[in-house]
Amino acid sequence: MSQKKLLLTRPEEEALKDKKLLENLGFEVFVLPTIAFEPLLFKVPNLEDFSYIYFGSKRAVNFFLKKAKKLPDRIKVIAVGEKTADSLRNFGVEPYLVLNGSSDHLLEMAEKGKLPKGKILVPTAENYLKKIHRLEELGFSLRVLKVYRTVFVSYPFETVKERLRNTQFVIFTSPSTFKGLLHNLQNRKDLLELKKIIAIGKTTAKAVEKEGLKVWWVPSRPDMEVLARELLEVINGNKE
Repeated sequence: MSQKKLLLTRPEEEALKDKKLLENLGFEVFVLPTIAFEPLLFKVPNLEDFSYIYFGSKRAVNFFLKKAKKLPDRIKVIAVGEKTADSLRNFGVEPYLVLNGSSDHLLEMAEKGKLPKGKILVPTAENYLKKIHRLEELGFSLRVLKVYRTVFVSYPFETVKERLRNTQFVIFTSPSTFKGLLHNLQNRKDLLELKKIIAIGKTTAKAVEKEGLKVWWVPSRPDMEVLARELLEVINGNKE
């Protein structure tokens, strides 16, 4: 088996883009999206009531702004990461603040008094991290609005088994992509035990390890371009 055969499990649109990136570096790439996203029914609140709107992902941006259309000029828009910020710019919205990777950055700013208190709207997934509610303890008012859900994509068991048989590396870009593959494996976690599992970040790595599986490698930053470049270095023996 080629030492550069890997399986991508992230949503289809992103996986196809990453496939080209990895193929340009000499990898043979198989795509098996294990999750997809669908909108929830929701009503856009009166946005004039809010001081801030917080977007934790580009999907939250897309699902919310496709319905909300336009944001008031006075509302301060907070984005987690540059990709979320870029999604906002695609809608003509320039972020007031771009956080460096998670809500922890926002909580740190609030704790240090670097974020004026106000009412925050949080468009988010059906299953969202509860950590953001710590802002309420710091004097902020919070309104969580669930705008989309993550769903597993199902395949015939033999299809999944064959894809794993043909690859050495399996890349997970979120806990959900990992859980989606487990869903398809029908509790046959043993089929992953001989694979070199790559987790894009610590949160994903913890989800894998919680199921008793070993994570072979995590890149220095949770970014696919960084992952692709560093993985090539690791395989070629140029990096520990």
